[in-house]
Amino acid sequence: MKALSTIALALLLANDTDAARLAELYDQTLASHPVLKGKEYAVEQATAEKDQVLAKLLPQIMATGNLSWNEMRQLNQRSGRTLGGDTVVISSTTSTGYEGSRGIVQARQALFDVPSFLRLQGARAAIHQTEQDFESARMAVAADLIDRYFRTLQAADEISYVRGEQELTASELKRIGKMRERQLVPVTDLYEVDAYYQALQTRELEAQNAHAQALETLREMTGVEVPDIAPLRMDELPPVPGKADQWVAEAVRRHPTLLGFQYAEEAARKTIAAARAEHLPQLGLQLSETYADNGGFDNRQLPRYSVASVGLQLNVPIYSGGGIEAAARGATAEYHIVQQKKTEKLREIEKQTRSAWLDAQTGRSRIDSTAREAAARSKARDAQARSYELGVATIAALLDSKKNLLKAQVEHSKARYDYIRALVALHLWAGNLSQRDVEDIDSWLAVNQAPQTASPSAPAIPAN
Repeated sequence: MKALSTIALALLLANDTDAARLAELYDQTLASHPVLKGKEYAVEQATAEKDQVLAKLLPQIMATGNLSWNEMRQLNQRSGRTLGGDTVVISSTTSTGYEGSRGIVQARQALFDVPSFLRLQGARAAIHQTEQDFESARMAVAADLIDRYFRTLQAADEISYVRGEQELTASELKRIGKMRERQLVPVTDLYEVDAYYQALQTRELEAQNAHAQALETLREMTGVEVPDIAPLRMDELPPVPGKADQWVAEAVRRHPTLLGFQYAEEAARKTIAAARAEHLPQLGLQLSETYADNGGFDNRQLPRYSVASVGLQLNVPIYSGGGIEAAARGATAEYHIVQQKKTEKLREIEKQTRSAWLDAQTGRSRIDSTAREAAARSKARDAQARSYELGVATIAALLDSKKNLLKAQVEHSKARYDYIRALVALHLWAGNLSQRDVEDIDSWLAVNQAPQTASPSAPAIPAN
């Protein structure tokens, strides 16, 4: 069923004329991403290893059968006397061929096996560890997908801003060309505007390449071609919730990587205990049924018989060359390694969570500041255009104001997407980036709409 749903979603993304949405891409990524599939198999592998350990504590039944063809040669001796009264030994050999068969059914049940019991508990903890590793990988993949999605939108926004400036510049180029025909402006003004227009075309090519590359990263992530994606429609993004200490406390409490290290510590403790428990006796119940027909000792020709037996087997370790103690030391060292890795990860998560919270706070403020800057740059551009018409400003000053406005618009777009990425990073490091968060971000997108990418035509430059 999962494979069929993956194929259906891939066909939908490939054939639907509507722009792909974040939630759709997230579902497709969950179904096909190789990192997540590998983590799923890691859980299956840990489960299989647990079952292998469990098997040592469950009944073990084995049947053995043997068929043989035997030829027995036997020396026969008898003594006698000669006519002279001497004693002589007369020897003869007899040979007999016969078939033999032997069958044994054995059953064994562990009654007291502490090492295997402790290893079973450690294997169960290892399963929980791999499950937490999968959850951590899922959140990382989700954050990566969101980052790639909004980098694609950022490139699309830059294309839109550049093309909007191209349209204005094209109109202005035509107007200045007519003014040049009437000798109202110097030819250098016409060349400056044309050079600015050509620079915009170059920048559009670069932005288109960045947009195509970003779409390719989405194809890599989802495994299907993504023709286009829905743009961000929400103008007012939500503020950063909570305080930094609250987010750090949440991260320490529930981050799946830290939970995975806790299970790894538990598994390591059980491994230490199991290694030391190898000093303990092991007791098992044994049952067997033996059937033999000419299959006894040395396959001798004996009457058919069967033997049933029930017994207890006790194994008492006395000396193993120091192997048990060495295994315990190795397991202890592994436990301390896990502890140090956990401490290292804890410090990293605390630091990254606080940094993500600060980035989100700063990013929220940058949205407002870049919006005000873009508005001010727009007024400055209009003022420079009016001053140029009145002859009190140069074309260079006007073009500089236009460049500054375009830069401010691009920075404002980038600030919005950076803020969303900072919020996602905050949830990622706090360990609570869920599917609900992805759906919430998806609700900020426009419905069935892709970014506009129509390109204006280049104006002709009038002759001098």
